[in-house]
Amino acid sequence: MNKGVKILLGVTGGIAGYFLVTAGAYLPFVIKDANRDYNDDCEYLMILGGDIIGADTPSPQLLERMKAAAVYLREHPEVKAVPCGGCFRPLQKKSEAQIIADFLVDSGIDPARIIKEDKSTTTFENFRFALPLIEKDSGRNADCLRIAFLSSSYHMHRAGIIAKRCGIKNVLRVSCKTPGEAFKRFAREYFVGYELLYRGIFID
Repeated sequence: MNKGVKILLGVTGGIAGYFLVTAGAYLPFVIKDANRDYNDDCEYLMILGGDIIGADTPSPQLLERMKAAAVYLREHPEVKAVPCGGCFRPLQKKSEAQIIADFLVDSGIDPARIIKEDKSTTTFENFRFALPLIEKDSGRNADCLRIAFLSSSYHMHRAGIIAKRCGIKNVLRVSCKTPGEAFKRFAREYFVGYELLYRGIFID
């Protein structure tokens, strides 16, 4: 075996080892949170946005979030909803927040209970932009409020860390199932979550 091949194998092995170690350190937390059935009581429920197909069709994961939000809000009539997400994809015609809000109204939720955050493009921005809206509506500081976020099971761990970094001390959660391509979503959590979030870079 020549020297070049040995170096290539060594580098490849080192990279593979890095991914195995870091995935082993991070993914168990993702899976643990994904397997918990979060259903915390709150005053404000942030519904985190998701992918939009074409002009205004929610992806399967976003549809599950909207369905879960409608159920929760019907069961907790005192809670206000904060659908999150902007309009930033090339073919998109409605913001994620508007699509979620429309679904909630069609599901029987009073529009007066809905506060739209329709500027964000990432999970970090969901929290960053929604918290001032919640504080303005309530007239209280976010630290004095019970604010929960609703998202897919695979997203619970990362979104919880982002919530804390955005200033929510008591992070409350409401989870819903991850439809279809669950393996793809959990694999993506490693690359987005460990490689970016744990280094303090927020892109999603």
